[in-house]
Amino acid sequence: MSRSRRWTTVTIRILLVDDHNVVRQGLRSLLELQPDLQVVAAAGSGTEALKLIDAVRPDIVLLDLKLADINGAEVCRLAVAEHPELPVIILTAFSDDQEVLDCIDAGAKGYVLKDVDVFELTRTIRAIHRGESVLDPKVTRAVMQRARRNADVAEPQIVLTEQETSIIRLMATGLTNKEIGQRLFLSPNTIKFHISKIMRKLQVKRRAEVVFKASNYHLI
Repeated sequence: MSRSRRWTTVTIRILLVDDHNVVRQGLRSLLELQPDLQVVAAAGSGTEALKLIDAVRPDIVLLDLKLADINGAEVCRLAVAEHPELPVIILTAFSDDQEVLDCIDAGAKGYVLKDVDVFELTRTIRAIHRGESVLDPKVTRAVMQRARRNADVAEPQIVLTEQETSIIRLMATGLTNKEIGQRLFLSPNTIKFHISKIMRKLQVKRRAEVVFKASNYHLI
């Protein structure tokens, strides 16, 4: 293998969706400082975003929740219905717990508050591009508290191992598979295997649902 091929960086192609032009420009400038991130298009509305997804086929959509024409959760639902493998990250100034659940139900892979720093945002983008799901820990805490207060469903007979419980708790802090593995001295692939087992036990289809379902059932 040649040296040039060995050091080739995979470029993550991003579609930005926000109805504020200043926000779009600022995000583009910050993201494109990273050598592996490229903003291939930007949209100011949900309608425009859905058209651009078909036109440019981005690797990831960074989507504002509050849009003038279509709610971000609905844009996410429509986009994922048409492109099931498309990762969508919700970026918003709000942490309303019902909206978080709506976005997860719509298929979002990540939910990040706009006060996040550049390091955390780019870390989230890369993790989700690897197939993970990442939620802002502040958002996760709020929704977990609500789930515990409002849980009125019969708790199923689900038994988690001590290691599985530790993994879910670390997921709730917003850590990636690699970071969880470093904490538990396990490889990212081993963490991925355990999370797949946890998802089967909890009967959820998306990684992002794990923490909320476990909290709802008082398993963590």
